Amino acid sequence: MNVWMRRLAWTLGGLVLLSVAVGGYLLATFDPNRYQGLLTDWVKSHKQRTLVIGAPMELKLFPKLRLKLTKVSLSEHQQPAEFLAVDEAELSVDMLALFKRQLVIDRIGAQGVRLVYRRDADGRSNIDDLLKKDEKPPEPGAPAEPLTFDVAAIQLERVSAKVDDAKTGVVGTLAINRLTSGHLADGVPSDIQLDAGFDLTQPRLAKGGVTGEFRLTPRLGLATPSAELDRVKMTLQGDVPGVKALKAELTGAVAWDGERQSVKAQSLAIEVSGQVGGQANAPALLVEQGRLSVDSFSYDPGQQLLALGKLVVALKARQSDRGLALDLDWPALDVKGDQLKGSPLKGQLKVTGPIEVAATFASQAPTGGFALVKVPGLKLDFTAAMAGAGGQRRQVKGALLTDVTARPREGAGALEALRLQASIQEPSLQPLQVQLNGHAALAGEAAQWSLKGQLNDNPFSSDGSLKLGGKVPQVQATAHFTSLDLNRLLPVPAAGASPPAGTKAGGEAPDAPVDMGALNSIDGQFKFKADKLAVRQYRLVDAELAATVEAGRLTLSRLAAGAWGGKVLAHGTADAGSQRLALQAQAEGINILAMLKDVAGKDMLEGTGQVKLDIQTGGAKVSQWVAGLNGDASLQLRDGAVRGINLAKSLRDVKAQWSGKSDAVQKSSQTEKTDFTELTGTFQIKHGVAHNEDLSAKSPFLRVGGKGDINLVERRLNYTVSATVTGTVKGQDGAEAEALKGLTVPVRLSGPFDAPDWKIAWSEVAVGAIQNTVKSRLQEQLKDPVQQQKLKDKLLKGLFK
Repeated sequence: MNVWMRRLAWTLGGLVLLSVAVGGYLLATFDPNRYQGLLTDWVKSHKQRTLVIGAPMELKLFPKLRLKLTKVSLSEHQQPAEFLAVDEAELSVDMLALFKRQLVIDRIGAQGVRLVYRRDADGRSNIDDLLKKDEKPPEPGAPAEPLTFDVAAIQLERVSAKVDDAKTGVVGTLAINRLTSGHLADGVPSDIQLDAGFDLTQPRLAKGGVTGEFRLTPRLGLATPSAELDRVKMTLQGDVPGVKALKAELTGAVAWDGERQSVKAQSLAIEVSGQVGGQANAPALLVEQGRLSVDSFSYDPGQQLLALGKLVVALKARQSDRGLALDLDWPALDVKGDQLKGSPLKGQLKVTGPIEVAATFASQAPTGGFALVKVPGLKLDFTAAMAGAGGQRRQVKGALLTDVTARPREGAGALEALRLQASIQEPSLQPLQVQLNGHAALAGEAAQWSLKGQLNDNPFSSDGSLKLGGKVPQVQATAHFTSLDLNRLLPVPAAGASPPAGTKAGGEAPDAPVDMGALNSIDGQFKFKADKLAVRQYRLVDAELAATVEAGRLTLSRLAAGAWGGKVLAHGTADAGSQRLALQAQAEGINILAMLKDVAGKDMLEGTGQVKLDIQTGGAKVSQWVAGLNGDASLQLRDGAVRGINLAKSLRDVKAQWSGKSDAVQKSSQTEKTDFTELTGTFQIKHGVAHNEDLSAKSPFLRVGGKGDINLVERRLNYTVSATVTGTVKGQDGAEAEALKGLTVPVRLSGPFDAPDWKIAWSEVAVGAIQNTVKSRLQEQLKDPVQQQKLKDKLLKGLFK
């Protein structure tokens, strides 16, 4: 027996030694690069991608599986274009743990990784084939439990991904400059350090980076993974849509339960600074300091729990010469099912600058439950002051009272029973009382409102909706006023204030910038009506406006109003991308003198009739808009007058003009005017110069034609009026003026709009006038029988002489 035992022992020992020897030989002679071709062939046949390994593989099998690859690339699916490139990657796995269904990774490392990710609008991406699961059913007896994993450390450097996602609209580059972690396993805290960047071109330009550290505790044993983050200290810096030079710091601790969809936070604080907006005509809002902090926050929809402790919001910002300060404090809120306990919120708001506002707000204690949290009696008392007429200060005092409601489970809220009362006091105006009632509701990223109110005794109403979450806010709004005087709401420049730099006489600022950038910040549909409307010098009735804004383009589908005794209709477009404007307008039955006074500050023309306009222009400044003006215009007027000269009077004074033996130059005079019964004309506008060839005006004494240029760029006239005398001239010097009957008298207008010269070219009509005089006297002689006989005798003597 002992002999057989010894033999068995020697046999087993020999097998062990043989196994060790064979294993040692295999490990010593194993060459992983022999299988490189098999690997690339497998990827080609199973994934239809081309795998290239540009350097020898390094592989160790025992005691840990260690694989190292360098200069690796992978093509797109069934395409030669590069999908993935790796300068160096390393993976180390514990082989013995695999037999226990445990994936224990000693190290994951990668450097110089470049990835291209694309997805179309239907959700198809260039990684779908890699994520596709094997439809082959598992073999009988195969374990159903997934592998548990344990990673000792992760280290990534220079990892970047080019993203072109049509479904979300994201286009750009995401990068991990460096990522290191400690031990990663279920329930094990791990320290993470991150340095990442982003450079996006769509949906809007964004460029910056995220740096910091936190401790991560993953919870992977649940059906839905969860995680806890504490010791968070993260910083975001860069430019994001709407904010330049953004700096945001996040500190605190957050726990997320994926299965229960609950969130908990402790000592959470967010501090931000940066420049919001900023256009040529709207300076950026500089957020000097913004802070939101909460000692504790809990949200668990399953348990119907919502709680916060010591919520504090503080904001300080500046815009040019304006300042803004906001403080809000909400000590406590505790909601459990139908039970709610909490404290009132309170705060203050202060605005400095040309418009100064001081406000305080406070609420009553909250009520309700998890289904509906209500903060009743939120009251805002405010006082505002601004510049008024004559240097006087305009004051606005009032109060806003509302109930705030929130539905935590639905992510919705509302301002119910919204009530506003305010009074505007300013020495040059009657007191203006404002009353407003209505409500507003917020559900997720959508808001709706319905308001009714009064400005003094003039009712108004407004309804609309607002959607956020897209590239820009989406707005639909309507408003109706029975009477609206905006002059009572707009600040009035103080007396003696200097005009802006570059402003010419008459109030124009030809080099003032024209910026349509605001059209890029909103999309929507807008409708406005006012039975009576006053804006600066304009007085309108039955005003209507319907417009849409989409992708930076304004489409004015209808603008209608009663003005200057008639009706004005217009439609047009404005494009922020090209900085161009197109407008078609028609005014019927208007008083042209009233229109010119309001629009241009001029009073050179009188009459009632029709004006049509079809123009296009564009540019970055007002001067460029004037110089780029092109289109057509026409007018038809009746029973009016041209101010500046009295042609009839000048023609009656023909004797004085001839005696001077030169053309007469007259300065424009507002006390003189030339009447007409009808006036028509069309104008072709090119590069800011309006050219006319067919001016026609009629009166009992004259027929007037004209042609020439109206230079809007230089604000000068170069025009010739041809006046033809058609009626009988009466009064002193009537005989001399009668000599002009039937003749055309050129009258040249030249000079600046404000004071053009009128030059009557008497020298060009002198010969015709003499001929008319001789003809007239001869006809008078022929009417006398005695003179007729004398003329016959002279003719007979001449024939037989």
